[in-house]
Amino acid sequence: MKLISNLEQLLENINTVENYLTEGTEEEQIEVSDLIRRGSCLISYQVNEEVRFAPSRFLGYQKNSLKVYVRSQVDGRDTNVVINRILNAKPFPDESLRIKYISYCENLGLKADNKKHKFWKLNLKNDFQKNEELSGEFPEGKIVERIHKSRERNSQVIQMAKQNFKNKHGKLFCQICDFDFEDNYGSIGKDYIEGHHTIAVSDMTTDYKTKPDEIAMLCSNSHKMVHKKRPWLTMDELKKLTKKV
Repeated sequence: MKLISNLEQLLENINTVENYLTEGTEEEQIEVSDLIRRGSCLISYQVNEEVRFAPSRFLGYQKNSLKVYVRSQVDGRDTNVVINRILNAKPFPDESLRIKYISYCENLGLKADNKKHKFWKLNLKNDFQKNEELSGEFPEGKIVERIHKSRERNSQVIQMAKQNFKNKHGKLFCQICDFDFEDNYGSIGKDYIEGHHTIAVSDMTTDYKTKPDEIAMLCSNSHKMVHKKRPWLTMDELKKLTKKV
């Protein structure tokens, strides 16, 4: 494996790590999460007010991927040298960054190893494209939002939840405000509703498998309101709010 030689290659690998976390298969999400959890030297990269972390041993090789990385069985000691040169700095212990790293891991459903950590600091002027497209509704950050939306796009569990709801109630409607897309929009709205995970990503382990009965049926407006507060509003709490209007 060839070591990276410039910042563009480093950023490309950071983007790869983010994509594995948010859109990878279950196995890929577990593997890259474990790399982050076990990392000793990590790049802390900040976009706006959000700080994220990625392990140096994965970032230091050109066009890296989990398949290539696992097959190569590299130990990653050479990566620190090239990252030092690219960032013109050495990794250093930083208690405030360590606390943010632990919080970042927790938001991903991980428990950071109890070891000494060293960090490089990298400030990005612009976020990666797939993050820029998000709404920013999640206080935990864009990565958690992408993971959440990825889970909500899991068509199998969502479709099972919708079918179970339809079998019980005869049709699909919002569990908060009773909005029915078919009643309001005709045939184009038939069988349309948004599925919401009632368990936050931060409360899930990386290998957590969502059950159909953990999916709530919500209209678009109610779904947005659920994400407006942390911890998320429960169904009963939202229903009480709508009654006050």
